[in-house]
Amino acid sequence: MWGQPPRLSSERSEPPRAPPEARLGNLYTGRVSHPAKAAGILREITTHSAEETIAFGRTLTGLLAPPRIVLLRGALGAGKTTLVKGIAAAFEAAAEEDVTSPTFTLVHEYRGPRANLYHIDLYRIDTLRELETLGLDDLRSDNSILLIEWGEKFPRLVRERDVEIALKRTSENERRVAVLR
Repeated sequence: MWGQPPRLSSERSEPPRAPPEARLGNLYTGRVSHPAKAAGILREITTHSAEETIAFGRTLTGLLAPPRIVLLRGALGAGKTTLVKGIAAAFEAAAEEDVTSPTFTLVHEYRGPRANLYHIDLYRIDTLRELETLGLDDLRSDNSILLIEWGEKFPRLVRERDVEIALKRTSENERRVAVLR
């Protein structure tokens, strides 16, 4: 300690963590960033078919062990529900063909022996009041995984999420998928 200059209160011992949008670079926001500088990426892959996207979803059980809140980011048609098919199958909560988009029902529940998955679509939810009426807090338990599409619309969900998965459609069948802290 002797001989070291005193730390100023504005100094940090580690660099501040960039918001998820900045860490994603061109995967979600369209901004270009150097891959080596993209902090927080746990896994990244390019899939070339729906089957490959489902297969990648099956590999995520270790990262998504309950309890988890997972934000799924991506434009319409990016493959969010396709990815959930693999996740649900891997947790033995639903067969791939039984997983559908919750666009109109807002929440689909899939119960399995290792986890209960809640696939939630907030595309049509615009206000905090509407969000509160869904009762998402009631779905949280030691055995639950909340897979939330369009959750980035609500700062609280961005703060509380454990994992974020960003999908970007790069061609008719190709998707870039990044799993972020």
